[in-house]
Amino acid sequence: MNFIRKFIGTSTTDEVASIPSGRLYLTRSPQSPKGEIECLYNDAFASIRQTTRPYLYQLCITRVYQEGEVDAHGLSGFDDSDDDDDDDHDAPHSIADTSGSAHSKDEWAFTILEDLKFHTYDKTDGTKAIVWTDLNGDIGDKFEFIIDEDIKHKDIDSFMFALYKCLYESKYHKSSLAIQDMQQLKEFVYNPKSEILAFGDLKSPNLLQYDSEDDSEDDDEEDEEEEDDDEEDDDDDDDEDEFMDANLEHTLPSSFPRSTSPAVEPRGETIYQNDSFDLFLFDSVSGTFKPQISKPDVELKLISLGNWEYTLYVHSKTDASTTHFNASINKSMNPTFNYEHLSFIFNFYSVLDNSEISAFSWLLKFESYQELTVFQKVFLSSMYETLNKSKWSKTDPTDQEYVTDAFSKMKVDDEFDDEEEEDEEEPEPVKKNIKAGKKKATLFVDDDDEFGDDEEEKGHSEFKSHKEKNSNLSVGYANNRTYVARGDKLGVFNSYNDGLSFQTTIADLKDLKGKKFNPEKMMLHQQDQFMVLANNQYDKSLFKMDLNRGKIVEEWEIDENNPIVSFGPNSKFAQLTNEQTLTGISENGLFKVDPRLAGLKLVNDNTYKAYKTTNNKFSTFATTEQGYLAVGSGKGDIRLYDRLGVNAKSALPSLGESILGIDVSKDGRWLLATCEFYLLLVDTKISSGQKNEGSLGFTKYFDKDKKPIPRRLTIKTEHAAFITAEANGKPPSFTQARFNTGLNSKETSIVTSSGPYIISWSLRKVLAGSEEPYTIKKYQQTIIADNFKFGSSSDVIIALQDDVAMTNKQKLSQAGKILKRKSPKNSIVKTYD
Repeated sequence: MNFIRKFIGTSTTDEVASIPSGRLYLTRSPQSPKGEIECLYNDAFASIRQTTRPYLYQLCITRVYQEGEVDAHGLSGFDDSDDDDDDDHDAPHSIADTSGSAHSKDEWAFTILEDLKFHTYDKTDGTKAIVWTDLNGDIGDKFEFIIDEDIKHKDIDSFMFALYKCLYESKYHKSSLAIQDMQQLKEFVYNPKSEILAFGDLKSPNLLQYDSEDDSEDDDEEDEEEEDDDEEDDDDDDDEDEFMDANLEHTLPSSFPRSTSPAVEPRGETIYQNDSFDLFLFDSVSGTFKPQISKPDVELKLISLGNWEYTLYVHSKTDASTTHFNASINKSMNPTFNYEHLSFIFNFYSVLDNSEISAFSWLLKFESYQELTVFQKVFLSSMYETLNKSKWSKTDPTDQEYVTDAFSKMKVDDEFDDEEEEDEEEPEPVKKNIKAGKKKATLFVDDDDEFGDDEEEKGHSEFKSHKEKNSNLSVGYANNRTYVARGDKLGVFNSYNDGLSFQTTIADLKDLKGKKFNPEKMMLHQQDQFMVLANNQYDKSLFKMDLNRGKIVEEWEIDENNPIVSFGPNSKFAQLTNEQTLTGISENGLFKVDPRLAGLKLVNDNTYKAYKTTNNKFSTFATTEQGYLAVGSGKGDIRLYDRLGVNAKSALPSLGESILGIDVSKDGRWLLATCEFYLLLVDTKISSGQKNEGSLGFTKYFDKDKKPIPRRLTIKTEHAAFITAEANGKPPSFTQARFNTGLNSKETSIVTSSGPYIISWSLRKVLAGSEEPYTIKKYQQTIIADNFKFGSSSDVIIALQDDVAMTNKQKLSQAGKILKRKSPKNSIVKTYD
């Protein structure tokens, strides 16, 4: 019998609902060495419990001991040798997993979140099962609670109703007592058949049957998808109504704008050929990939054109006038390998006769895992050679593996403390004007991002009235001030819990010789009392500005021979101190800058590391709280140092794209690198089984064949196609991405931007493998730079071309809600001028 307590207000107990009897299984992919099905508890009960945190609940599956059977405390003399499989060292996860799940010998507990995709299904014997995703397992791994047949269906429905109410409270942070109808909770009812791919021939991977006598798998069950770690994120369940449609269309409207690429096959060497796949095209109206041509009537070729150029040629073998195109292999394709659905997704852009850009998101669904892996190997080698202008075959095998793994799911060696993940839970501050009686700001492009009063608006209007555009942003650590560069001027803003307030303009910046000075790089210094500035016209000098006086007071000549590429604090929070020295890099070296030295300010002692080769192309760096350094290069490789003046402890290979920016968590565990079309998230903790297990890659080296697998963070292929078409062919390109940071806070969020879009990733969702771990907000101007307010995981300060704003992460939306096209019903891809 199922008991509903809390949601009808009849009890104060923390147990919300329960199902008294069932069995708990873990179903795995067919490739798992432990087998496809593991019975965790042969007799158990399920309960929903309220945690000590508001609006947060757990699903608990508790083992039931029969009379005479040993319990968790060993109270019976019964021999428990049959329970060896339940010992902690054999269990699939350790306590406090990254998914928010935890377990002991006698109980599994799962934090009730949407990512778990709770749903039920009917077995052939008439019983029901509750299913949810194993976030810490391989792709396709599921937990299943098979409910005993004597439990009434109405009690199961009541239990699920309570569970969906928990999801509601978790998402919206408010009571669900007023909800009396499942229709009000339909957004949380996950349908496994309505994945974004929406293929009619895909069966739900969790419809495994169990023999009621011996708990073995039904031998007649088929169609378990082969799984692998190489998975790219799919759409988030929050956008089911916009991005999912189970009713497939097998033909496209005749009005669909076909590609104008030539039908003839390009001349070159065919290095891969296949006709055993089905071709799908993304439909922005229904939000699904729709069938175009089925095997064997479609053919794919990868063709080498010479001079490091490759093309992907796809054509219909029966009617070349319907579908044919050549897609040049380049980084704007935004390629995604989805092993859960044996698919490859990519973008293709076509210029129509009227010079408009059409964007197409294509999907190739292969017949088998082996065929997809063969294609992936050839495609990635072609992509690598295109980007690096060097032979893939001459690349070290471990580096080849590193590149391939970058397209797969990130593996984390131990748990990520869910208690420290506060970004989803942080309440949005109440928006209000700074002083009573002030009208709402009109300077900002978003009504929710407030500014200040009339006088402040006037000052900011004067600041932005100059012909130059905003070019840089520096967020203070020691105070609440933010500085925005605009030509030879700095706009000064105060940030509060309720928005930004314009303070003043520091105008007419000049160097010590009276020449106009436009800051191109800025760093707050010495408790935010000074600012260190750089300008490419003075590539061997830095300038010190006194913010209290509003003028440049010193010029520091660093090196007579080597231009300064970048500079920053010696450690992550050095700006909060009165430390005068700082760290700098040239294209070929790392050094300390001491402005107290006479003459050149480069400290030429054992802290100076200059490489003999002249091809390192160092481009950016960041430091941890301990002063460890991560240095990225224009070649795309990353070096990790524990201090200045020594060789790197670890070196991460290039994926073929320049590193434009780097950030690191204060403890050094996480590294975030910005490339033009994607971000790289790297776990620097050396994984188990290596010589230096448990250390960071900053202080010890990784085993040669066990370098950390980088996780590529990018927006989904269809979202990238929309943004590219909207920008008339310009694909998304990211500004420097950053973690939130603070003395007493954990890194939980990532923020970057592309064009007019601000984009934020939840670190917890990324590590848990969420299908869409990012949210987006669009402005009416191009975003120049962005960063979190110091000490906050939710407030983001944004410099647009002509405005400055502060927004809260909770105002960002799922991409489907922002990027959904308003195109005609029969149009698949809308074109833009």
